[in-house]
Amino acid sequence: MKLSSKIVLACIVAFTFSGCDTDSIYKVEQYKPVVYLLSGSENVYATSYTLNEVEPVRYVTVGCGGSNSNEKEITVTLEPNPDMLVEYNRLNFDYEEQYAKLLPADRYEIKSYTVTLPANSDYHYARIPVKVRPLGLSPDSIYFIPLRIKSVSNYDVNEEKKDVLFRVGIENDYAEQLVPTYYVKSGQMNNPITVLSGMKQVHPLDKDKVRMLIGNETYGPTTTVADLERLSVVVQIHEDNSLTVTPYGTIQVEMLNKVEGYNRYVPELIQGTSKKRVFYLNYRFRLLQANGTYSAWREVEERLIRIEDN
Repeated sequence: MKLSSKIVLACIVAFTFSGCDTDSIYKVEQYKPVVYLLSGSENVYATSYTLNEVEPVRYVTVGCGGSNSNEKEITVTLEPNPDMLVEYNRLNFDYEEQYAKLLPADRYEIKSYTVTLPANSDYHYARIPVKVRPLGLSPDSIYFIPLRIKSVSNYDVNEEKKDVLFRVGIENDYAEQLVPTYYVKSGQMNNPITVLSGMKQVHPLDKDKVRMLIGNETYGPTTTVADLERLSVVVQIHEDNSLTVTPYGTIQVEMLNKVEGYNRYVPELIQGTSKKRVFYLNYRFRLLQANGTYSAWREVEERLIRIEDN
């Protein structure tokens, strides 16, 4: 047999024997197991707490990375890490009034900072419950619970994912904080006549209350607390879907009944093949002026149609 033929035959035999145990490569850990906290960019994990519940619960996720399940049980303990929030504010904001806030201790409860990842589990993670009391949190503030891994019983910690800024947002059935909620507005105001058009951002306040700016005023990065106090109203949605508009701050408001079918919330307005969620508002307002007196009354006839994600 020629030498070249012998070499080819040897390669075939070697490939045949190695092919009989191809599954073995998957039985050996290809990546070093490391423990981490689930988060996104800048180690932020954002979650929304519904105002429909008094003490809703969401979760901090502790994971173990690797191609196979962890062979050993892992006990992981977390601890508060307020310095992380200080650094986040330093990197992201120029002025103190813009800073994200530490969620007050009386607003949340973590019964245990320790969790166990069982050995050889089908799941590579475990969750730590975080109970929050969301009523009264401001939709204009960024709230965080900063946490870090204090200790692990086995394996190493992923240094890039050893801490998390657990962001707490609020929502109800009509608006969300983390994903801004917009409604398309139409209608008019009098004294003088002003056509209402464009989009209006709506913020959750309570399970049945939202806040919005009047008329064509817009909410944005330059909106101040004074602006909100002077130019915002609160809309309450009652069980029968009737609406009441009240002042948020110094503005004065009176309900009107000049437009049939208004001052109602319609959760399923049929338009073509789709259903829309709509506020119909009819009220009047006047604003506190710099000299301490109030402006003339302005009447509002407004329709707000929610912009849906889909």
